[in-house]
Amino acid sequence: MTGYGRGTSGCFKIEIRSSNHKNIDININLPYYLFSHETEIRKIVKKKLNRGRIDVYVPKQDIEGIKLNVNRSLAREYYNALTSLKDELSINEEIGIQLLASQRDIFFMDEPEVNTDDLYQAVDLAIDDLMRSRSDEAKELMDDISERVHLFRTYLKAIEDQRQDFIRSSQNRLRDRIRELLDDKDVDDTRLVQEVAYLIEKSDITEEIVRIKSHLKHFEEVLRAGDTIGKKLDFLVQELRREINTISAKVQDAGISTKVVESKHELEKIKEQIQNLQ
Repeated sequence: MTGYGRGTSGCFKIEIRSSNHKNIDININLPYYLFSHETEIRKIVKKKLNRGRIDVYVPKQDIEGIKLNVNRSLAREYYNALTSLKDELSINEEIGIQLLASQRDIFFMDEPEVNTDDLYQAVDLAIDDLMRSRSDEAKELMDDISERVHLFRTYLKAIEDQRQDFIRSSQNRLRDRIRELLDDKDVDDTRLVQEVAYLIEKSDITEEIVRIKSHLKHFEEVLRAGDTIGKKLDFLVQELRREINTISAKVQDAGISTKVVESKHELEKIKEQIQNLQ
């Protein structure tokens, strides 16, 4: 789920962005003197956020009293090594301060005093701001999902109704087919009843419909709960898809097949939207 948040406490100003991701993926960008706090910041983020790509950015602060130090013994070692190499290779160029200054490990800065209370509070405030941003988007997503669930229920009701028509029309087609084969002789009603019973049993989708209704009820309960719902809803969509595929395989009817296709389309759209939920 996309979103943006900012948090300020003391001298710290922290920005957090989130984008869609099926799991939690946290990336933290810190100035050098805060590297030791990355683990704790990651813990704070994971405690409140469960899904998405999370980018945490902590810009450098204007902190007074930072001093640049020189590792003099290392600088002498560099100079002696370069002088020795110069003599060995008969290089005329002088070894100056510029060459030594390019060796970055000679220089280091004192780590400034960090107010960890301010730092962690700024992280908390940024996450809270991000969650407010994400909640606005989540409401829109959930409204869209609820509307699609309603459409799915409409298609399911149509499948139920058309199944009865399918059985009646199949019975009539079977009777006409038998009469045709028997050259319009009287049809044995007992045998016809047996064939129809076999047809009904073969195309019975009562269990699938009952399970779909149960899954839909659970789906709506989870959607209303609004707490770490993405993965739960994703699982329920898989179950709904399995049941609707079974219906499609059992009932070979053009009208029902059309509703099955429309149902699958809504499930795909629901699945896409669920990926954006936490």
